[in-house]
Amino acid sequence: MVCEIEVDNLSRRGEEICEMLRPLTGKSRLAYDPVSRRSEILIAVRSGPKLDLSPTEWRFTTFVRGVRGAYYERWVPADQKRKRYGLERAYLHLYLRDRDEDSEREFLALHCDPNEPDDTGSQRHAVYKRGPHIHVTAAQQPLPHSHFALNRSHLSDVLASVANLSAAVQSGVVMIRDQVLDILEANG
Repeated sequence: MVCEIEVDNLSRRGEEICEMLRPLTGKSRLAYDPVSRRSEILIAVRSGPKLDLSPTEWRFTTFVRGVRGAYYERWVPADQKRKRYGLERAYLHLYLRDRDEDSEREFLALHCDPNEPDDTGSQRHAVYKRGPHIHVTAAQQPLPHSHFALNRSHLSDVLASVANLSAAVQSGVVMIRDQVLDILEANG
């Protein structure tokens, strides 16, 4: 398993996530809550009060009016004693709120599945999924299910540690700010 962390260090992970997402939130303050279950620990962020929803449904505000985000990490035990956990997924989703309705639609995702098992056959996705990758979820098929890898050429370095992976994810976050949110705000 790659990207492992001591269980005691998971409590600090929430602050690191909030800092990693700062380029998207501007001055908005993020809160985080770890949710422990027998087979996993989820760490999710949100703006505002904690709602009675699954952590994967929590939202945070971005600096662009009408755009909200969701971010969570799923950590699974890496050993029998549950002293070390490995990152199974780190998922950022961006949603555009409809102005006339109280609904939203996802338009972009930044995912990372560092412990994705090897795959074979015509659909070889694992090498693109392990590192940070983009999904254009608002596009027509096959783009929503395509994995646009951001770090394919140096994936082993990215997955060498949680710190390296966090830096790669934050680089993707900055790219999303520069290439998506800044443009949305300018055209707002």
